[in-house]
Amino acid sequence: MFSDELLQFFSTKYFIIETWKWFGLVATVFIVLTANKVMRSLLVRFKKQLLKIKDNHFIQYLLQQKIERALSWIIASVLGMILIESLGLTPNMEKYLLILLKINLSLHLIRFAYYAADASGLLIQNWTSKNNQQMNDQIAPLATKTLKVFVIIVGTLIVLQNFGVNVTALLAGLGLGGVALAFAAQDTVANIFGTITILLDSPFKIGDRVRILDVDGIIDEIGFRSTRIKTLTNSVVSIPNSVVAKEKIDNLSEREGIFRFRHVFGFTYKTPMTHILGFCENTKYYLQQEPNIIQDRTVVYITEFAASSINVTVNFHVSFNDPIDEFNLNQKYLVDFHKLAELQKAEFAFPTTTVIIDKSEF
Repeated sequence: MFSDELLQFFSTKYFIIETWKWFGLVATVFIVLTANKVMRSLLVRFKKQLLKIKDNHFIQYLLQQKIERALSWIIASVLGMILIESLGLTPNMEKYLLILLKINLSLHLIRFAYYAADASGLLIQNWTSKNNQQMNDQIAPLATKTLKVFVIIVGTLIVLQNFGVNVTALLAGLGLGGVALAFAAQDTVANIFGTITILLDSPFKIGDRVRILDVDGIIDEIGFRSTRIKTLTNSVVSIPNSVVAKEKIDNLSEREGIFRFRHVFGFTYKTPMTHILGFCENTKYYLQQEPNIIQDRTVVYITEFAASSINVTVNFHVSFNDPIDEFNLNQKYLVDFHKLAELQKAEFAFPTTTVIIDKSEF
C-alpha cells in the first residue's frame, strides 16, 4: 500500500512517465539539435550570398557578425518549447525543461542583440569617418560600448521579468539604497562627467602626444572611466577622466611639427668677454644656415651674470617631420654648440647650468 502511494507520488509530481513519452523526449532533443545544426548551415550560406552585396547599411554590418549561432539556437529553442508542451509530460518535468529552454533562448537573444550593438557601432564609425575623423576615433568606440552595456542591462531585466521576478520591486529596492550607492559611486559619476567634458571640449584625440601631470605619451583610448596613454617607455598609464578633465593638458601634437629649443650656457668669469661674444655671433651665424630653423624666433644673448657663471641663452624654434627627430635634433644642436664654444675657447662653468628644453611654448 505504502509503495503504491510512493510510486503514484513520484509519477504525478516528478519524472516517471509513459514509455512512449520518453521516446518522444529523446526525439525532441534530437530534433532540436538537428534543427540547430541545419539552421546554422543554412544561415552561413545565406550570409555568404548577402555579403557579396557591398553596402553600408545596418543589415550588412550585422551579417558581418557571427550571428548564425545565436539565430540557430533561438529557432531551435522555440521549436523545442513547442514540442515539449505537446508531449504532455508531468507538470514539474515540463516546467524544468521549459525553464532550461527559456534560459538558452534568453542568452542567445541577448547575444544576438549584442551583435546588433556591434553592427550599430560599425555603422556609426562608418558615418563619422566620412564626416569627422575625430568623432570617429573617440565617439564611435564609446557609443558602441554604451550600446553593449545597455543591451546587457535591459536584456537581463527582461529575462528576470519573464522568469517571474518583479523587476519594478527590484528597481524600487535599489532606489532605497540609492543614497548609499551614490556615495559609493561618487568617483564613477565624476569620471563619467569627465568623459563627457573631454568629448565636448576635445583637448586631444586618439593618437595625439600629450603631457598630463607627469605622464608623457600617446593617447591610446578614451573610455568611460579613464584615458589610456601609451608612454614613451612603451608602458600604458590609465588616468581617471575626472583627473584629466581638471588638469592642465599639454597637447604636443598641436605643435604642427615645431618645437622650441632653449638652453642656458654658463661660462666662467675667467673667460674673456670677447670670447663669449664671439660664441654668440658664431651661434647666430650657425643658426642662420640651418634650413629647418624659424629665423624670426631665434634669440642668442648674454642674459645673466649669475653667482658662478656668465649665462648665454640660446632660444629658437625648429620644424621637424618625425617625432623621433625632436630628440636627434636636440642632441645635434647641443654637440654643435659645444664645438662652437671650444673654437672660441669659451670655458663652461662647473657645474654647468640646468638644461631647459621646453617644447610646449612658442
